[in-house]
Amino acid sequence: DFDQLFDFRDYEVTAGHVSAYYEFTQGFTAQPGGGPGRAGDPRPAGAPARRFGEGRQTGGSAHKAGLAGGEFRGGSFDKGVTLSVPLGWATGQASRDRVSTNIRSLSRDGGSRVNVNGRLYD
Repeated sequence: DFDQLFDFRDYEVTAGHVSAYYEFTQGFTAQPGGGPGRAGDPRPAGAPARRFGEGRQTGGSAHKAGLAGGEFRGGSFDKGVTLSVPLGWATGQASRDRVSTNIRSLSRDGGSRVNVNGRLYD
């Protein structure tokens, strides 16, 4: 029983995420995926992208949120645009470093997975 002082609620859910990666021609990639969310509901996701010859990359992402559109305040999807530019492209010096940014519709993320560096496929 939850008495609203400093006790925790009994809450148990299995959450996770699975992704697949596919490379098309001309630098296009797709990353469909999904998994159960914190409420146990299914959450489909997708992230198309394109890498240009000089290394610039642009893409988008959409994740289905488990909340109704009115509860999430941004619709039932979390959406975003990703831009990535090799540092050497801007400075003229050879470098493997990149400058990246992710522009999203909300700072609160209702549906996407955890953002970590060093994924197996990036």
